[in-house]
Amino acid sequence: MPVRRKANGSWFYRKRVKLPDGTRVEIVGTPVRNTKEAAEQAERAHIDRVLDEAESPTKKKEVPIFSEWFWGGDATATQPNGRFWQEWVVARGNKPGERTQKISIYRSHLKERFGSQKLNHINVAEVNRFRAKLLGDSLSRKTINNILAVLSKTLRYAVDAEVIDRAPKVGILKVERPEIEAWDLEEYAGILAAAKVDSRTWYAAVCLAGEAGCRVGEVRALKWSDVDMRAGTITIARQRRHGIEGTPKGGTRRVVPMTNCLFGALRSLGPSKGYVIEDKTGEPMTDAQTAKAIARIYKTAGLAKRRGEWHLMRHSFGTHAALFGVNPWRLQAWLGHKRIDETMLYVHVAAAHARTIPQSVVQASAGELDPDRRVLLMLGSRCTSVAPGRSSAKEPDRRCTHVAPQGSETENSLGDQILN
Repeated sequence: MPVRRKANGSWFYRKRVKLPDGTRVEIVGTPVRNTKEAAEQAERAHIDRVLDEAESPTKKKEVPIFSEWFWGGDATATQPNGRFWQEWVVARGNKPGERTQKISIYRSHLKERFGSQKLNHINVAEVNRFRAKLLGDSLSRKTINNILAVLSKTLRYAVDAEVIDRAPKVGILKVERPEIEAWDLEEYAGILAAAKVDSRTWYAAVCLAGEAGCRVGEVRALKWSDVDMRAGTITIARQRRHGIEGTPKGGTRRVVPMTNCLFGALRSLGPSKGYVIEDKTGEPMTDAQTAKAIARIYKTAGLAKRRGEWHLMRHSFGTHAALFGVNPWRLQAWLGHKRIDETMLYVHVAAAHARTIPQSVVQASAGELDPDRRVLLMLGSRCTSVAPGRSSAKEPDRRCTHVAPQGSETENSLGDQILN
């Protein structure tokens, strides 16, 4: 056996092996144990492996093209059914919004560029040329990163499923997170006033977003079984988007205390067993209905249309709570954030754009020592703060004042009933 020993004393083997088809291959290696016997054993084992592979070669992998892997073999199908979609998107329980986004990205960007290419032919150069094209199309960096993320996940799962040996590294662009946008106190009071004029149902919906930080999907999915009027809390256990119910963003439920304003709005709806925000037939509101309602309310309030109208109410809740001095970790729990750095965005905005808090809001928490209750009382008093067009915080807009339960003379006493 041609085993040898190096000058430093290490044993190794090197040999040319003749295969059944007459070709020769060279094998080389070192043993686990540094002995001549171990080197000879390792050489024999290596020869056996080479000859076995030559006699019964493994079948070459059939690598699918990108469109088959993502969408499936039927290009006319209305929904994806490829292996990636079934084994990664569906099996991991992607939410309806995430699925819709992936389908849109595939149809708008990935299908044309990579649809006909085999997965193992997509390399780093291809990805870089694709990124350059996206930048040339003047897309935002956040949008480009969303597209690249879907491409990366599609290819990386092909490696995990042993369809291809390796996937190109898909780097993302550095993006500075945009600053949180929120309504100021006067604008917020005007929105609540406009919502109350619109209807009790939409007033309650707007309060859920602005007084409890609910996302619009969570507003649509909230049921009366999630509302505890005695404890003064709501449990966010689900969201509803495109008519499909699922878990809230982040996958976990959270409990949020009511402000006195939200308590009054929900109390005015009266008892029910179904959804809190429902149409005349008892069905939950659709995406289109909620979008149309908030646009109408903003118009009534005299505010220009802005992107993400419902989410601006959630942002207002978080930003105003930070302005009123909420503990960031308490705000994190109320908003349902997974990471504290998400919550700190609201704190930074409140600090960078500090505003004088109206005296009526400050007085709402007078005498309250508990920090969480103090913040809740201040949040609940925003509906009676200065409305647009008014010149003094001492003259609140009474159109937004809710009717307190019997036995309660003031809003502060209602807040005490909720919080105690």
